[in-house]
Amino acid sequence: MAGRPPEVDHVKKTFFKEIQAAEDLVAKILQFKGGINPVGTVGIHPKHVRQVVELAFMGVVASWEEFLEMALVRYVAGAKTGTGYRPTPKFGRATSIEHAYQVLSNNPKFNPRKDYLKVTDPNWVTSQADFLFSAHGFGNVKIKGPLLGHASSIRNRVAHSSEKCRADFKATAIHFLMPATGALKQGYGPGDLLVTPVSRHFGQPAIQSQSTHFSAFAELYKSLADTIVP
Repeated sequence: MAGRPPEVDHVKKTFFKEIQAAEDLVAKILQFKGGINPVGTVGIHPKHVRQVVELAFMGVVASWEEFLEMALVRYVAGAKTGTGYRPTPKFGRATSIEHAYQVLSNNPKFNPRKDYLKVTDPNWVTSQADFLFSAHGFGNVKIKGPLLGHASSIRNRVAHSSEKCRADFKATAIHFLMPATGALKQGYGPGDLLVTPVSRHFGQPAIQSQSTHFSAFAELYKSLADTIVP
């Protein structure tokens, strides 16, 4: 006999807290983006300011992926929001969160401590949701898949300096900035892009408010979370 379905509201609440903490950190560190070095004190180099922004963004992307996984797994196990919403299952629900992991991974021996779901791939997330539910809130994840892919490229460049990560980030930065020369300035990195106001791809409200790429991605994640856990 199946037990009580797991809850899901706290998953979004925790995710939003993580985003808010990252936004607060970035807002504070950007107060020093011009550098600070008064006589007799240790200054904050602009490079270090950008590094803090990069690390904050890494945290946001990781929190988004954790949110996706936790929400999807719980819905497969029958979770519903406090307002009574839940996706409409095609085949019934899993008997537990452990069983939900097995269903999603198609692996009866799935171990969350060492195995992974492919939540970094928006197409995988939506294909799983399409297969398991006749109605669900994950559709916008696929629609926004290209933007989410660029976010992953930024995160990966922060974490790694491989040729692939460098090339992927360069393509992402050029996609967003469209520099007249078709090239980035020497040493241009993720932190530079994240603190630059958006000029395309995020919609007119973000452009008109001069939101940075960091802020625009944070708002994107929050809007997607609201459709997944309404």
